[in-house]
Amino acid sequence: MIKRIKHWWNSRKRRKQLAAARPILREFVYLDEVSVTSLLSSRLGALPSEYTDTLSNSIKSEVSSSANVDTKVLKSGIGSRFEATQSKDSQVLRKATIQATFKDLHEYERLHNSSMIRTEGAEGEPPRWEKVTAEISSQSREGLTQPWALSDKRLARGELVEVKVKLRADPTYRVSSIISTMADLLRNYHLAATVNPEDMEQAQAFNEILESLMAGLVPLKCEMVDYSAFTINGVEYAIHRKMEAGLSESIQATRKPLYLTGVTEQSLYWKDIRRVLFSDAPVWVLGRIAVPGIQSRWSPVKLAEVLKEVLPDFGDEIDRFSSGALNALAEDNSSDESVEQRVRVLVLYAELLAGRCSIPLDEEARTQIDLLARENSDHLASFTESRRAFSLIVGALENRFSANIPPDVAVQERSRAWRLSGVTPGDAAPSRPERSMNPAVDERFVDCEFVAIYW
Repeated sequence: MIKRIKHWWNSRKRRKQLAAARPILREFVYLDEVSVTSLLSSRLGALPSEYTDTLSNSIKSEVSSSANVDTKVLKSGIGSRFEATQSKDSQVLRKATIQATFKDLHEYERLHNSSMIRTEGAEGEPPRWEKVTAEISSQSREGLTQPWALSDKRLARGELVEVKVKLRADPTYRVSSIISTMADLLRNYHLAATVNPEDMEQAQAFNEILESLMAGLVPLKCEMVDYSAFTINGVEYAIHRKMEAGLSESIQATRKPLYLTGVTEQSLYWKDIRRVLFSDAPVWVLGRIAVPGIQSRWSPVKLAEVLKEVLPDFGDEIDRFSSGALNALAEDNSSDESVEQRVRVLVLYAELLAGRCSIPLDEEARTQIDLLARENSDHLASFTESRRAFSLIVGALENRFSANIPPDVAVQERSRAWRLSGVTPGDAAPSRPERSMNPAVDERFVDCEFVAIYW
């Protein structure tokens, strides 16, 4: 029995070692070779550009024979020996590519840089908020390296961050791309007849200014998947989504989406930009924080800062125009936004119930809830039908975790989900009167330098 247990334990240990040694499969969307080389050189010094592997093959054979004659007078031996050795050496020259250099950098930072911000550290059940705040205020090692709540001290300039985001270009670049695409399409005579030529001429003139100011740079505004911004005692924190259910109602009311922003070089993309920057695809980003802390605004057009002395509000005018143009173009296509908003309401409802009833939501349960929310999001278009969708969420939690959710708790958390999301039954999308005037009023930003984008 002891041998069987020991054999099982050794097998389990070997499987873990193999899983840990298995290399990560990455496909790059964007990679800055200069930044990767610079960061790794600062850690390790000079980097080799080429590796030489030596392969050796040796063959050896031996033949031996012996004859002995034993007599009373004479004892003699006769022997022969033949040895032949053949060896062959070959050298293989392997150049160090930028992908291999990035792999070295990533593995080094994971092993040696404990302060690197990584969402992988947020495993298991989150701690209580009181414990996290105590660690942050005491400036202990745990408080400075934990991934649950990121303060301004943690989001310091120069810190490396690896987070999952929804990859998307800033509205400024999206508007410029839309105008350029429309201009190409309108060269067709039949399409040009349906558009006011004066409006199109003004749009193209403005687009020429935008393209000149962006100078080959692509500004990104990517919503973080695992973090949102919350205000606690006048201080803003980036808090992991697993901790949101344990926050008080007053703190949850301060929730704002958090975006990872920065500019990238168009020539460093490994994919067609039109394939990746308009799809909200979930990707990983390795970046370095450029502006410390959580910001309330950022400037996507960096050359607009040069014109501040003569045109102080030029940058703000570009932001307002870009967001206003996108909102105007999306007025007739708000159904997709409405569906996503209803899905978020149901997912938030499940998280609120789990936090209220101490239900441990794992990744599999979250995936099931998200799928259930998408299948029943249409019910939220009607007040009477919306109760059915919420009841399905309650039933799914009770069946999976053998829990008992009291009806009064289900009703209270349902009201909180509506209120926190800013939507009411039947709404196509949340009302955004302030956002139409100022796009960043309900948004927060972490400004960084993008080193790599991959999945």
